[in-house]
Amino acid sequence: MKWIKRSLVAVMVLLVVLVALAGVVLITVDPNDYKEEISAAVEQRTGRNLEIRGDIGLSLFPRLGLELGETTLANAEGFAGDHFARVRQVDVSVALLPLLRRELEVQQVRLEGLDLNLARDAEGRGNWEGLTAAPAAEEAPTPEAEAGEPVPPALRGLDIAGVRVRDARVSWRDDQAGTEMTIDPFDLTLGHLRMGEEAPLEISLRLRMPDPGLDARLETQGLLMLDPAGQRYGLRQMVTRMDARGEALPAPVEARLEADLVADLASGLAKVERLTLDALETRWTGLVEVTGLNGTPRVHGELRSNRFNPRKVLKALEMPPPETTDPEVLTQAALDLAFDMQGERLEVDQLLMTLDESTLSGGAGLQGFAQPAVTFDIDLDRIDLDRYLPPAPEGESGDHGGSGAGDGKTGSGAWPDTPIALPMDILRGLDLDGTFQVDDFRVSGLQMQGVSLKVKARDGRLDVESIRGNLYDGSLEGRLGLDVRQDTPAYSAGAALSSVRIGPLLDDLTGDGKLTGTGDVNLSLSSRGDSVRALVSALDGNGDLRFRDGAVQGINIAQVIRRAEARLRGRDLEEDAPRQTDFTELTASFSIDDGLVRNDDLQAASPLLRVRGQGEVDLPPRRLDYRVDTSLVATLEGQGGRPLDNLRNLNLPITVQGTFDDPRIGLDLESVLKARVEQEAEQAREEVEQRAREEADAALQEQEQRLKEEAGRLQEELLDRFR
Repeated sequence: MKWIKRSLVAVMVLLVVLVALAGVVLITVDPNDYKEEISAAVEQRTGRNLEIRGDIGLSLFPRLGLELGETTLANAEGFAGDHFARVRQVDVSVALLPLLRRELEVQQVRLEGLDLNLARDAEGRGNWEGLTAAPAAEEAPTPEAEAGEPVPPALRGLDIAGVRVRDARVSWRDDQAGTEMTIDPFDLTLGHLRMGEEAPLEISLRLRMPDPGLDARLETQGLLMLDPAGQRYGLRQMVTRMDARGEALPAPVEARLEADLVADLASGLAKVERLTLDALETRWTGLVEVTGLNGTPRVHGELRSNRFNPRKVLKALEMPPPETTDPEVLTQAALDLAFDMQGERLEVDQLLMTLDESTLSGGAGLQGFAQPAVTFDIDLDRIDLDRYLPPAPEGESGDHGGSGAGDGKTGSGAWPDTPIALPMDILRGLDLDGTFQVDDFRVSGLQMQGVSLKVKARDGRLDVESIRGNLYDGSLEGRLGLDVRQDTPAYSAGAALSSVRIGPLLDDLTGDGKLTGTGDVNLSLSSRGDSVRALVSALDGNGDLRFRDGAVQGINIAQVIRRAEARLRGRDLEEDAPRQTDFTELTASFSIDDGLVRNDDLQAASPLLRVRGQGEVDLPPRRLDYRVDTSLVATLEGQGGRPLDNLRNLNLPITVQGTFDDPRIGLDLESVLKARVEQEAEQAREEVEQRAREEADAALQEQEQRLKEEAGRLQEELLDRFR
């Protein structure tokens, strides 16, 4: 036991010597006498001037402390501003005895009035370079570094009684990126911190950016935990409040963020739990988990919102909500998603979004962030787009008006010549492959069910390869294409309607179903241009249509003919017939060449009529030139009227000419029927004359026969007398 006693004596003697030495140093040495030597050493090492204006205070026992007054370190050559760093007062002290045990016990850290100017020039050189010497190339790594020791042994037992930073200012200027930022003031308070234990932390700062104009105040508090030995770190019960405003934002934004931040580097794990964000009339909750930090990190996240009102969000942003036909839309929305990300692969495997009465669900994937390749499979249960479109202006009837067709000007009566501003660079960079389904879809009054779109985009081509859906007891198959590989975009479209009820379709589309029946339509179109006028002028394509068992509503051609015929004959006609003209079949085909639509084979058959038509529609100047020849069949009884057999095969020519805004329809039914009546009268007169001639000839022949018979009788009598 003697060696223990001797050891204790030796320690006591050492402590007495150290205390005596510290007292001698403090009495005989004034650290302020070495300001010039300290400045010279700093300048020799860094090439910068260190100016110590304040006093230097030094304490050795029972704590090793340093107090430093106003001190300035000059900026690097070639950078604006006189100083790189300036501090008003620094006070740092550590317990002396724990240092002998290779333990660091910091009793006080106080920093006031720090002014730090960080900058990077146009060549990418930072003004902080050269302040610390790089390790020599020939210096071999230490065994601890080779073993990957996380922290020096002295820091394992780090104990900090408290840290206070007051009135700090940090500025950042990047001439290479053209950005500036200032944090002023910056205050930090850290409570008693022991390794592996939690300490209260409070931070407040004000961030300002002149371009694009942002002024934000942030306050953060929480419980900080540092465990370098176990490689565990955390900030629990973190609460951050932010108040941001400026030209960069449409309106002032106030937000509150709560979360628990945890990192276990030994396990390669980091988490953001209990995440809650309140901002702009919405609340968002979720979590983020990062695994594989020691290799290839993988991120899993979940995010969901409360049911919020988008109109209130826009109001909070001081942005006017879009004008919609239905003012009740855009009042309810919510989002729920889960995602996984590893490397440059992002998978949204759970997506659920609601907007008013519509629900969108599905998933999406993204490969690569510089030029992302996106895949998706999305399903929407129902959507009525008409409710979200802008309302029609008051008094708008859809009529262009005017007579400016073909004058090359924009405005009323002409195709718009305003350029269509497509985001060409974005479209050329798209890489998409996915499907989109809508169970119940309504747009422009049209109703469709079971709509399915297959979308692909790559190398400047965007194609909706397959459009399928059911509408009005029929079906639709189509395609759309956009090619932006050249400077002038090219468009293509194709559609095939099968067994569609035309009446309800037109009624929903235009509000007036003038045509009924079941129809098939095939259409193929292509064009190229950067304005509506250019697209119409370059339109090419072809198509055909076939309607069955229908009627043209609003006109009864049979009744029109009967009334006109009765009026010419001086008779009255009172009939209560339906205002429609029936047909059993209507067919036509057409071709389009540079905006000129040509049809030569329009045919229609009905119980009353046989119709043939041909002509053209010149779309660029908006002109019409079409002729329809209509002939009557043997009877009109199919149209609910008495027969007019005398008008059988009567041809009724109808012409449509002029412009879209001023079409002229030609139908001279009175003259056609008058000519037919006059023809009938002439025919009757000729028949009477022919009948009279025939009767006169018969009478003459009969008289001649009687004369011949009488002459024969007289001749017989004379012969008898002479005998």
